[in-house]
Amino acid sequence: MTTAATSDNATLQPVDTFDELVEEIKHQLGLTSGIDSEDVDVEQLMDAMRRYTSDTSDWDKYAHTDLSRNYTRNGVDDMNYKANLLVLVWNPGKGSLIHDHADAHCIMKILQGELVESIYKWPEGDKPRRMHVERREEYHENDVTYMHDKIGLHRISNETQKPAVSLHLYTPPWAAKYGCLAFDERTGKQIKVNLSNLYSDKGVICSRRADHI
Repeated sequence: MTTAATSDNATLQPVDTFDELVEEIKHQLGLTSGIDSEDVDVEQLMDAMRRYTSDTSDWDKYAHTDLSRNYTRNGVDDMNYKANLLVLVWNPGKGSLIHDHADAHCIMKILQGELVESIYKWPEGDKPRRMHVERREEYHENDVTYMHDKIGLHRISNETQKPAVSLHLYTPPWAAKYGCLAFDERTGKQIKVNLSNLYSDKGVICSRRADHI
């Protein structure tokens, strides 16, 4: 089940800045092998994200926008090759394809605006069948949520008339290394997507612009 939004963190210290959050995540991943998906303590990572209150001035240097795309994937840190930490900027009325996560953990925090998550079951059998939304969740600034292939597939979309920005942690970084699967909602047919390239990395626009889902 998707875990979302709030937690009682009264006894824990807030994470004051975006840079502190990056270091906190890096520290937590340093306590694990970072290779086996089962080694990752998802609740601790989600807790760190909850304890950070979004401040545009903290992360604005990563939030590159391209109006010709549905959204941009902007690299923040590779967490010593144990994860990908990305800032995604979503154009109004745009979204991703239905996709998996290459058996990695995906933790998402809303930094600005609102996003909708549509969750789907994995297609069954070889016969083309339309995919149907099993559950729909709406997220607002500072909400945190989790996704994994064991839960299903999902699509993220910005259904508002304003840009939205989200922070995504993928660990282990299998999708960047091996790609992920995207699905045609009308037929359930899947295609492999290369996610090895980014739109920007550490605030600098990349010469090879990324594919995206």
